Amino acid sequence: MLKIAAYHKPTTLVEAAALLAEDGRTIIAGGTDLLVNPRYMVGVREVVDIRKLGLNYIRVENGWLHIGAGATMRTVAQQATLQRLANGILARGAAVCGSPNIRNMATLVGNIASALPSADTPPALLALNAEVVLIGTNGERVVPLDNFFVGPAQSVRERELISELRIPLADCDDLRGGFYKIGRTAEDISMVNAAATLKIQGGTITRARLVLGAVAPVPLRVTRAEEALAGQLATEETFQRAAELVRDEVRPITDHRATAAYRRKMSSVTAVRALRQAAGLAPQGEEWRHA
Repeated sequence: MLKIAAYHKPTTLVEAAALLAEDGRTIIAGGTDLLVNPRYMVGVREVVDIRKLGLNYIRVENGWLHIGAGATMRTVAQQATLQRLANGILARGAAVCGSPNIRNMATLVGNIASALPSADTPPALLALNAEVVLIGTNGERVVPLDNFFVGPAQSVRERELISELRIPLADCDDLRGGFYKIGRTAEDISMVNAAATLKIQGGTITRARLVLGAVAPVPLRVTRAEEALAGQLATEETFQRAAELVRDEVRPITDHRATAAYRRKMSSVTAVRALRQAAGLAPQGEEWRHA
């Protein structure tokens, strides 16, 4: 149980950053990780509630899609622009994150801040080339999501607030995506998940991103598979060859959800299924319909 000595509710980003600069303080937004996972309670004496900072937004500005730290999983899953972006892979990932009650409280930014390798949304965000906007006492800095995660429940964030995530839209008009998750139940976190984005011209893949979750200490972008996909026809044979590279790259563990051997085998399955969706060889899910 989290026992706190003080509860802060700042109304400006400057105030929030100053509060977070002190030891023993952490952020609360939806609270769906902080209040149930002991690892996030260690050393915490005070919490900083960010819900009055005006960060509950999803908007398009100057070629970027901005998702504020207050946007819940349900909001993300049901947002029309995100449902269209790369076949809705981020909206789909948000729509399978926990139960309806969890999705009503949990935030997309919180899913990133927790930095769990099994989280449902980082693969889609990485496949969309997302960036993280951090606010601290020294001002704002922007970190590519590729460089944000450093280990299980660890990131480059240092007493900072993630104010928003942003996705570049400049070349997303013809970007195709796929997302696939394997979990013990519909509401459980992933045993393995995968997100893929492809650009295809004349049947040939011109650009690929392939990211897997729950198979390494951080969400894993499989760059060897991406390089192997580029310049190849978008066919089942191509995707099966990429899946072999995925199996070689993953570094899964055994835990109470699955064995390492099972995760390694399923990593290739999820990768192929996400790639099939991105290429139009398999139907897309519309998980947001029950979000």
